[in-house]
Amino acid sequence: MSWAADKEIVKAALNHAEACQPLESCGVVADGGFLPITNRATQYDTFVMDMPAYLAVVKESGVEAIVHSHVYGPAIASEADKAMCEATGKPWLIVSWPLGTHAVIEPSGWRAPLVGRQWAWGTHDCFGLIRDGMHDFAGIDIPDFDRRWLWWERGEDIITRQFRDAGFVEVEDQWRHCDVIGMCIWPSKVVNHLGLFLHPDVILHQMLGRLSMREVYGGLYQLATVLHLRHSALLDAPPPRPPEYQAWGTPHA
Repeated sequence: MSWAADKEIVKAALNHAEACQPLESCGVVADGGFLPITNRATQYDTFVMDMPAYLAVVKESGVEAIVHSHVYGPAIASEADKAMCEATGKPWLIVSWPLGTHAVIEPSGWRAPLVGRQWAWGTHDCFGLIRDGMHDFAGIDIPDFDRRWLWWERGEDIITRQFRDAGFVEVEDQWRHCDVIGMCIWPSKVVNHLGLFLHPDVILHQMLGRLSMREVYGGLYQLATVLHLRHSALLDAPPPRPPEYQAWGTPHA
């Protein structure tokens, strides 16, 4: 049976959306009612839910659904919305301000293509693309990790700390298909961007606020590279067979 939001929940979510605009609003449905949660994002077309507040609700009463608004746009789920819905495993209520409309989406197994996907913090970001790319091109599943919004601005070197926990080791030989590139994108002094090396000289990556893309690995990307990583499962094995160029953006069925 599909989840549905009652009129009072929708009304409360729309009131919160009006109070938060032009930024998107966000919140949850818990105990049958709407609970607003602070949006930590500073961009107008996304939201980053305050995680301590969210986790407090999860611990106290459990979350029935995730709620957020679209400002001056229809209540139609974007690719980022669909990806986050899949990641949370919860229904999502989208309300539109000032249109006053709403829609509900639920997890269905959907996944965006590797190339051209919309950026979304926590799922469709550089690490999310690495996880999906490694799965598709090498058959390797990488665990996900919590990451705070703009952690690199606080000097938190989480990628360097955690790459071993994800199954990677540093190497110094020639680049191979499905190696991972760790970069310091200015002005960060810690690794704040990842790319997946695709044979013979292409990087698959997704930068903040941009669509995922393939680009030649050279120039500024090479200058910014500080980590050359390879998954431990590939150390003593032949490199994964590079896909045909036309298939690079197409996940396996």
